[in-house]
Amino acid sequence: MGTDGDSAPAQAGAKGNGGFPRWSEAGREAFLDCLAATCNVAASAVAGGVSERTVHKWRRKDVAFAQAWGEALALGYEMLETRLVGHALGGEQSGTIAGGEAMPPVSVEMAFKLLSRHRDAPGKPRRATGFPRRYADKDDSDRVILARLAQIEARRAKMTATGGAK
Repeated sequence: MGTDGDSAPAQAGAKGNGGFPRWSEAGREAFLDCLAATCNVAASAVAGGVSERTVHKWRRKDVAFAQAWGEALALGYEMLETRLVGHALGGEQSGTIAGGEAMPPVSVEMAFKLLSRHRDAPGKPRRATGFPRRYADKDDSDRVILARLAQIEARRAKMTATGGAK
């Protein structure tokens, strides 16, 4: 049983600032890293060695932690969006976006649901203001898109030539 009365692992029985259980910097960083990679609070709490209830409590009480949480989530949603775009541009036909190191696979349907729910959520962390958005010029964009389309066509031609095997 955890120190906050839930099922979290014990935190060496000691209380930190504000009566909260102590949480190592490594545990806190593990939580934030996992949150940035997965947007999953429950899994991130496990990665940080505490319960979901505990992290929600700390988020309500610790302004700096709440801000770090928001930044991690913003990064997570940007990563999810990037993975979804990469999946589409790569010509992938499966309904699952492949995972990677610290990133679990996610269904395309779930990615869309998560992104649409959080795109306009009240209190959602926003990009830093004061930095104008920069866009590639048309020639650079066209060059990148045409190169990517050529890669997709080459992959499709190779698959056709080998009978569909990758």
